[in-house]
Parts: sequence; structure tokens; C-alpha cells
Amino acid sequence: MHEFHFDNTKVLIPKKPDLRYLYLEITTGCNLKCKMCFKQYWEDDEGDMDYSLFLKILKDAEEFPDLHLIVFGGIGEPTVHPNFMEMVKEVKKRGYALGITTNGVFLTEKKIKKLVELGTDIIYFSLDSIPTQRIDLGHQTSALVLDRIKKIVEVKKELKTEFPHIGVEFVITKENYKSIFKVAKFLKEYNVDILLFSNLLPLDEKVKDMIVYDGSVDIEDYVEEIHRKAYFNYVIKVPEFKVKTERHCDFIEEKVAVVRWDGEVSPCYRFLHTYTEYIFGRPKRVEAFSFGNVKEKSLKEIWTSREYSWFRFIVKNSLYPSCTDCSLVDYCDFAKDTRFDCWGNSPSCADCLWARRIIMCPVPEERYERFW
Repeated sequence: MHEFHFDNTKVLIPKKPDLRYLYLEITTGCNLKCKMCFKQYWEDDEGDMDYSLFLKILKDAEEFPDLHLIVFGGIGEPTVHPNFMEMVKEVKKRGYALGITTNGVFLTEKKIKKLVELGTDIIYFSLDSIPTQRIDLGHQTSALVLDRIKKIVEVKKELKTEFPHIGVEFVITKENYKSIFKVAKFLKEYNVDILLFSNLLPLDEKVKDMIVYDGSVDIEDYVEEIHRKAYFNYVIKVPEFKVKTERHCDFIEEKVAVVRWDGEVSPCYRFLHTYTEYIFGRPKRVEAFSFGNVKEKSLKEIWTSREYSWFRFIVKNSLYPSCTDCSLVDYCDFAKDTRFDCWGNSPSCADCLWARRIIMCPVPEERYERFW
């Protein structure tokens, strides 16, 4: 039991191995160079996770009785790892549900069939447009992604299985926000299971004005159309488009940890790497943050450590300031990076647009566990 003292109150936090979802950045490598991807802007070393380290993490995972989903995610493209398929086999052999986030380029027919045969539970694809659109922020892979989705559906029918479920992530910008209902309707024909809309988080000053959640465009009618008409027998998740009081971190609420390719354990995607993001046009340096490295400690030691336990408590209970709507944000040094906030927390989540549900990513939620 960890004991803390906060505002004249004693806080007791049990050392409970209650991790439920584990994200593994098995590589930072990628076959594409999408302009709006974190990978083009971070300052960190890159590499592939050693296979021996991967096996060590799976061994550590046995100490978490509630852990049932492992996701090959992070910022790189998992399928470029030289041991990708062996890693898939190891996860499934140990009885875990498996999720994969991918751009789909390297998913050949042979690999797709193998992933279906092995019982992969969910595959999330990044989609930058539909064929009738032209989105100029990233690499155009839409037709290829749709082809891969069709192939997965065909193999599932052939093998008479409902797995893997198919998820699609679509980033909303000024160039495509008027088409979000069309996207939802279009994907109905592809038998997807989840469509996740997210907003653009600018990582380059050149695109900081492409966001739609700053009041510069009227998006309400298009969002309303989604809510009124999009009954397509699959899940559609829509972000917020303005700052609201409530803060909610899916990584904390759903008990998620992220292990970087080199073994560093981060609380979320945002703190995996060091880069500059633009919050409503204002630059902010995000510093990579780790609570420990699984090369030196067990994942259980790190998860139940005093520092990590307190961080989760602070974030879960919103015991941190809000830079995003603070009147002093343009003058405050604390708002320039994520090292500390003005309440003394480190790292700082005080400017996090994920917590505001403006930026979203495929973090599992308990209510959607039927997909894995």
C-alpha cells in the first residue's frame, strides 16, 4: 500500500497489478512518410524492439490477472518488424486478445489469411480519405486500405469466423470535415466494426490552421448529421470540437500502459516521444516520459511503483490545472512544455487534448470488449 498526503488528507493506494490493456511499440520503423504523423517530428532514437525483450514483456504480463488485450501500436508501423508474425503467434499462443494498428501496405493476402487463422482480434486501419476526396496532409493509401479491408472480410467468410474485427481511424481537418457523414456511409459497405473520428493535432506550424475545433468553421451541422443518420450497424465514435470542463483520460480509466520499442514504459501515446505540438496554434514541447524500463525492472514493479500509482490517481481525479483555457496561458512558462505544471505535477497533462476528447486514438474501452 502506498501512502500519500494531499491537502491535509491521507491517500492510500494499493499496489494492485490491475493493468488491463498493454500497448507495445514493437518498432518505430514505417514504410510511409505521412506529413501529419508524429514520426516526422520527434527527436528520439529509432529502432525495433528486440525479440528477447518482447518475450520478457510477455513473461512479465503473466503477473497481471486482468490483462487480456495486447495491442501492437505506438507510432511505428508494426508490420515492418522483422519478427512481426512470430510476435503475433506468441501473443495468441499465450491466450491474449491481440489488436494491431496498421497502414495496411504490407498486409499481403498471405499475411491476411495467416492473421485471420491465428485469431487476431481487431485490426485498426488509418484512412486518410475516401476515393472521391483528395486530402493533401498525408500519403494517399486509401484505395489500398479499402482493398485490404475487403480481403479480410472475404477470408473471414471463407474461414467462417467473426475475427478480426475491423476498425478505421479517420482524422478530421478543414479539408474533409464536410464529408464525415459520407465517410461513415461509405464504410458501411465495407463491413467495418468501428469508425473512430479524431481531430488533427498539428505537429508542424504549417498546418496549425487546419484544425476545426477552434471555432473557425461551423461543424455542428455535419456532426449532427452523423448523430441523426449514421445507424449503420457499426460503432461510430466522434470527438469533441470545443474545450469542455470534463477531462477524461482513456489510458488511465481503462488501465493501459505503453511500452516503447526500447523498453521504456509510458502512461500514454503522448509521452512516448519528444516533439512539439500546437495547441490552438500555440507551440508546446512534449518531453518523452517513462516510469521505468522493463530491461531493468518487471512490468509489475513499474506499474505498481509509487510514482506511477500517484500519477494515475492524479489524472483519474483531475487533480491538475487546465492550461488550455487558462487566461495566463500565453504568458506562463509552465505552458511551454510538459515537464511540470503550476501545481507541481510531473509530467504535466494540463494541456492534453486527448483528455478533452478532442484528439482520439484507438484505446480499448470496456463497453466495446465484444470486439476482442
